[in-house]
Amino acid sequence: MERTQAAERSRIADPALAPEGEQRIEWVARHSPVLNRLARARLADGALSGKRIALVVHLEAKTAYLATLLAETGAEVVVAGSNPGSTQDAVAAALVRRGIEVHGVHDAEPEAFEADLMAVADTRPELIIDDGAELTTRLVKQRSDLVPGLGGVTEQTTTGVHRLRALAASGRLTFPAIAANDALCKHLFDNRYGTGQSTLTAILRLTNRSAAGKEFCIVGYGWVGKGLARYAAGLGGRVTVVEVDPIPALEAHMDGHRVARLADALPDADVVITATGGVEAVGREHWALLRDDVLLANAGHHDREIDVETLDAVADRVEDVRPGVRRYSLRGGVRCYLLADGRLVNIAGADGHPVEIMDLSFAVQALAVHHLASTKLEPGLHRLPAELDSEIALTKLEALSIRLDELRPSQRAFFEQWQA
Repeated sequence: MERTQAAERSRIADPALAPEGEQRIEWVARHSPVLNRLARARLADGALSGKRIALVVHLEAKTAYLATLLAETGAEVVVAGSNPGSTQDAVAAALVRRGIEVHGVHDAEPEAFEADLMAVADTRPELIIDDGAELTTRLVKQRSDLVPGLGGVTEQTTTGVHRLRALAASGRLTFPAIAANDALCKHLFDNRYGTGQSTLTAILRLTNRSAAGKEFCIVGYGWVGKGLARYAAGLGGRVTVVEVDPIPALEAHMDGHRVARLADALPDADVVITATGGVEAVGREHWALLRDDVLLANAGHHDREIDVETLDAVADRVEDVRPGVRRYSLRGGVRCYLLADGRLVNIAGADGHPVEIMDLSFAVQALAVHHLASTKLEPGLHRLPAELDSEIALTKLEALSIRLDELRPSQRAFFEQWQA
């Protein structure tokens, strides 16, 4: 798409911010060897040429670089953010300058955010790269007339995969969808190392506080929770995990963490981080249990993991004390500090996952959308083919100059005799 057309169709904050956004995107390009080697080569076969692709992921520099690579294939790419709190206006402006249609403004009101997603839907996408199934679920529920033209979806998050499974259970997943989040090169690295590092980085950056010696309460021990606990402990914190599932609870215990009910963990917690993928993980019944000076942060997909509405209702006073930090004065003199309005703190309060991590995640997404375009898949939820997962990992290892060993003939023969 030409720049003029992209500018006319887009809704962004300020085109003059483009130079700053270009710097950010170029930094990503410099540190994305898997996208640059494997994804660019794979996408060059023409399978995506002319395809209408909607990219609805946190609208920041890593996402913009993926959009750029897709546009280079000849695809018609339109971009929107999956959360208005994470949209970076400079990056949006740079994408428009590159001739890519964008609908997104930082901190847009809910009505404007909905309008942006509906504007993307109006482009009648044939393929969707989604985060939290934000666009997919809206198409199914609000624009079902567009579903027959949808060739497939690839989903970035645990929450989004849950939503796709719910659509499948109700008989409304009438198109192929790839659970990109379930790819090993995604959740083993993005959810654990990416969210772990970036969430702790965001908390420390927003508050200018120390992690050493702090009591961390991690609510949820999926791959995200595991990463949070790992990094919190690595920074000198003491970790308590809250779980409702006995398997990850036992795993947290065996990993060396205290496991407790939320009601027992909160009175000691200096930092509370939610990572459940659900809603109201910390809510009305918990505010009276908080200790003074506690930090509240959300690392899960939903803005409602921390029930901010009830926190607002019980507070005697609410005031912004630092950028991205809001103090709630509660009864009894307790003060708690909510970070990034309860939104996904690593992306709403900082720059999100490290570039090297998103290089893997977006390579998964690039190969997944290419697989949808080049392969006839049945409707329903699919895994990324294992050979593509392995190819991404091998490309990353090669970029790191790491070599694998090989089985000797006798070793291979030993294994093959059991496969006959």
